[in-house]
Amino acid sequence: MWSPSPFVGRGTQLDKVRALLTHGTARGVVIVGAPGVGKTRLAAEVIAELNPARFTVVRAQATLAASALPYGAFAHLLPPGPGAGGRADGHGWAVDALLARSGRNTLVVAVDDAHRLDPASAALVADVVARGARLLATVRGGEEVPAHVRRLWRNGLVPSLELGPLSETETARMLAHSVRGQVEAATARRLWRITEGNPLFLRELVLAGALTESRGVWRQKGDLPVVPRLYELIGGRIGEVDEEERAALELVAFGEPVGLDIVTGLTSPGAVRRVVDREIVLVVVDRRRRLARLAHPLYGEVIRARTGDLRARNRLRALAEATEATGLRRRDDVLRVAVWRLQSDSVTDAAPMAAACRLAWAAHDVDLAVRLGRAALEVGGGVDAAVTLAAVLHFADRPGESEAALRRAADAAVTDGERALVAAARARVLHGGLGRAADAYRVLDAAEAAITAPEWRQELLAVKASCEVLSGRIEPSLALTARVRAMGPPVPRVAARLSAVEGNAFAWSGRTERATAVVNAALATARDWREEIPDALAWLGLARLTARVVAGDLGAAEDLADAGYRALGESGTWDTGVTVLAAVRGQICRMRGEVGAAVRWCRDAVARFGDTPAGFAGLCFGELAHALALVGDVPAAEEALAEAERRALPTYLAPDFPAVAARAWVHAARGDVGRAIDVAVEGAARARAHGLAAFELFALHDVVRLGAAGRAADRLAVLTRQVDGALAPLCARHAAAAGDGAGLDAVSAEYERLGLTLFAAEAAAQAAAAHEAAGRTAAARAASTRAWRVARRCQGARTPALTAMATPEVTARQRQIIQLVVAGSSNREIAERLGLSVRTVENHLLRAYERLGVGDRAELADLFGPPGGPAGHGGVT
Repeated sequence: MWSPSPFVGRGTQLDKVRALLTHGTARGVVIVGAPGVGKTRLAAEVIAELNPARFTVVRAQATLAASALPYGAFAHLLPPGPGAGGRADGHGWAVDALLARSGRNTLVVAVDDAHRLDPASAALVADVVARGARLLATVRGGEEVPAHVRRLWRNGLVPSLELGPLSETETARMLAHSVRGQVEAATARRLWRITEGNPLFLRELVLAGALTESRGVWRQKGDLPVVPRLYELIGGRIGEVDEEERAALELVAFGEPVGLDIVTGLTSPGAVRRVVDREIVLVVVDRRRRLARLAHPLYGEVIRARTGDLRARNRLRALAEATEATGLRRRDDVLRVAVWRLQSDSVTDAAPMAAACRLAWAAHDVDLAVRLGRAALEVGGGVDAAVTLAAVLHFADRPGESEAALRRAADAAVTDGERALVAAARARVLHGGLGRAADAYRVLDAAEAAITAPEWRQELLAVKASCEVLSGRIEPSLALTARVRAMGPPVPRVAARLSAVEGNAFAWSGRTERATAVVNAALATARDWREEIPDALAWLGLARLTARVVAGDLGAAEDLADAGYRALGESGTWDTGVTVLAAVRGQICRMRGEVGAAVRWCRDAVARFGDTPAGFAGLCFGELAHALALVGDVPAAEEALAEAERRALPTYLAPDFPAVAARAWVHAARGDVGRAIDVAVEGAARARAHGLAAFELFALHDVVRLGAAGRAADRLAVLTRQVDGALAPLCARHAAAAGDGAGLDAVSAEYERLGLTLFAAEAAAQAAAAHEAAGRTAAARAASTRAWRVARRCQGARTPALTAMATPEVTARQRQIIQLVVAGSSNREIAERLGLSVRTVENHLLRAYERLGVGDRAELADLFGPPGGPAGHGGVT
């Protein structure tokens, strides 16, 4: 899969090495770095760019074998010896022989692995550089370097450049170039963390098939492949170990981070000290506890893969027993011991397995939670374990398996509490997992009729409220939460579910401040309920995130979405959570006008979907359709919209409303603006009927953006009293300013201040049309210029307002001068270059200012310089 890719991620270093090698007083550069960071590739790129008319390159590869021979690295470049008429003054003959190869050019001596040079070769390098040659060398960090070479960089003649690992952004770029496609942001981050930015390790993982493609997006799932080449690379770093050291490394690999005392107790202090001294194992301190972990994440992958099954089970069992002997005082020890018991086939007790299942679920590692939950059931976990496993299966978007497990649990339930928990879990799965609302309500009603205890009736009613709000019935859901609270103080688990219902109800109905307050209060008590119902955390997080988007606080929304995405992407197993956050991240980019990034985020989101209907399909595919419509890809937008409508569950009306909004923009992308307006108006009416004021606001604002402000202005004015935040009043001002050039200018400026770049460009384009209609030519030019300038940051967005916008017009000579201004040239420099007088250049610029409606050179640069905003993931690639 790995393709020979363009050199990416090292642009700054490439420029610096090229400059040191070819300009200034330096006589070259020594590139220093760990194995695999790309020292040789960087040197090769620099050599490939050298002008052969100026430089002659000779290459030497220093090896262990050649280091035992004088001039071993240069043997292929030198004659057999001084010769009969040669010189006997040391190695002058060798210096002359190398310099003779350059003719009249400057000689560049390129030495790979210069730390392995034999003494004669190192002295030869120093003398050749002293005679005018330039050195381009690579050196492995931490290795002893021959004195002659070391002296060159220590005295400043040949500086050194430390080449570190790739950053997260550079890693993502390298992966995308390598597979010649889009790589999921979570995958890029995970591989960056696992490889610690080592390009060689990245290459080997991709070659081994670590990435698979889904809907045009490459992602990594499951265990990492470990192939012989990685064995060789990692094995070379670890080196030879004795039996005790091997045991210590295996214990750390299977347990990391694991207590240093446990590893020492199971092996010996000497063995542990030796692997620590060799920096294979690191010791870290966590809350006064000394823990051992491997020095590189891939060490563990290789060590575990090379350990036989029986030996691995013995190591895991030993870790479990030794940790159990300490008393399991920490929650993470409970989870780790359960995992070791599971992996060593030594599970005997259901209770720790069930507890660990909930802990893994709370950490969003749903694959592990499922395995632990199944193990608890297999050793007699009972109804409680079955309900927990079913909840995790639902969480993991496996509703069919969840419903089957709950049907079996219903037959075994005997107490009111067990029957209530099973009924509540079944209703959540039937409604939110399978889209069978009638069946869900039937299960709840039957249980409610049979159960009289208030605590369990509260449980059932809280679930019914969840079903109501998910289906977009805002006021009925809030009435139910009030009814539950009136029955008495709910237990923490039920209170958290009620807060999740209220938080989302308030956010979707525009009461964003109340939503935020409810969520914050619930999260303050998370310690009391998190391990029982981790799914409530996700719903509370969605409410808080939605509230910030609806309020127009995109900065806060972006921070929340990014933090959640990074946290969930670390485990990589909870697909639903990752897809939702990626889709919301795309929504934020779309509102900002970063439509290219929006498409990428939404493609990330849909790549994790299977082929069956599922929750949030309308959100993810709908946002993708919306973003594709804005970039003018009509076939792809239509396909995404069809997928949204085919896959969406009927019970997800509220979170999936973005699919309704997308329909209008797909019509607009087809060129049918009239139908687009009608569809947006219909969507607004549907949202209003369900009390979804936030979505009504967005739909009516779409009507304004599409050019029919008169059909939305009155209702938008009303919504300013219902929807909190800065966005609703600004949308209403936009509608009220229709036809008023000055009013639209002000609205555009406010959109831009809030970071709503696409809306700012559209309002400016509408302002230009209004000024033109009123005969205000100068104001129209200024507004058109502003619209064009702002739209250039929108990554190719195409909307009716922007399509109608005229490109700023200047003469050919004015454009030539403007481009030189953008490049940073002064008027005098421009005049000299074009053979004009300075006064002529100034006159051309003044006329361009007047024609474009700008006031200075900075505004010209903003208008004609490189467009802003990357087309990739904002802050990820």
